[in-house]
Amino acid sequence: MSTAVVVDSTAQLSAARRAELEAALGGLFRVVDLSVEVGEEMRADGGWSPDELCEHMRSGARVQTSMPSAQAFSAALGELAERGAVEVLVLTLPAVLSGTHGSAVAAAAEHPELTVHLIDSRTTSAGLAGAVAVAVAGIASDLPPTAVAGEVADWCEAETRTFFVPEDLEYLRRGGRIGRAASLLGRALAITPVLGLREGAVVPLARVRTMAKAEDRLVALVAESCAEYRERAADAALEVVLLHPESTPETAGAGVRRMQEKLAAADLPAGTVVRTEVLSTVITAHVGPGALGVAVQTRP
Repeated sequence: MSTAVVVDSTAQLSAARRAELEAALGGLFRVVDLSVEVGEEMRADGGWSPDELCEHMRSGARVQTSMPSAQAFSAALGELAERGAVEVLVLTLPAVLSGTHGSAVAAAAEHPELTVHLIDSRTTSAGLAGAVAVAVAGIASDLPPTAVAGEVADWCEAETRTFFVPEDLEYLRRGGRIGRAASLLGRALAITPVLGLREGAVVPLARVRTMAKAEDRLVALVAESCAEYRERAADAALEVVLLHPESTPETAGAGVRRMQEKLAAADLPAGTVVRTEVLSTVITAHVGPGALGVAVQTRP
């Protein structure tokens, strides 16, 4: 095996999952960290605990995120080349949201000894983790790396969707993901927006008056997406991932528990796997504490 995979840390892979992927790829797997700065202290993504970061944000601390440098990606590529990699698939969060993809592009140019396939996933969190799973499945099936890269890009475009509801639009405004006018309007009118990712960009999908109605809209979007996936492929394995910023559903509050109950009661296709995951601290820094999200996707 000589094909490696690199992904950025917003995929939020657990230590156990990283070890599993590294074993599956014969050691040819790397994660490149983004960073979160709270006040004057900078730590790698995951260096802050989820609850710690949410507490800082709720107290009004200045929180910023930083993309990985080209040198960080270059170091990962160099290590993989030394371990025998010939081709590398590099998966990143959307270029429209972060300069992370640009850093990967710059790093790839420094390694002529490797054939690097750069994939802007146009997604993040569970979607990016799913893209990694698709890549590893393709490599394990002995597909040519170019074909694997194409399969991953197609999957990201057509077989994963992300929807979310922020508790407060201010965090998205501070990060430049929405304008000040939209933030002020939402607060003044007590509007709860339902947002999604479309071609990697944050887009509004619905505006409702209460969080309960926003949760119901999330569940409806999940059901619609699952039905569409199954209509296209009757045997598609489906997965719904409920995403939240805190360490556990217990600390995340009533919203997560309500969503778990609503998803359990929803009319989803038979065999749909529903699970709950914690967001990367980098993503939390932009969506804020109290946010709820769902990823709906097929599984390889």
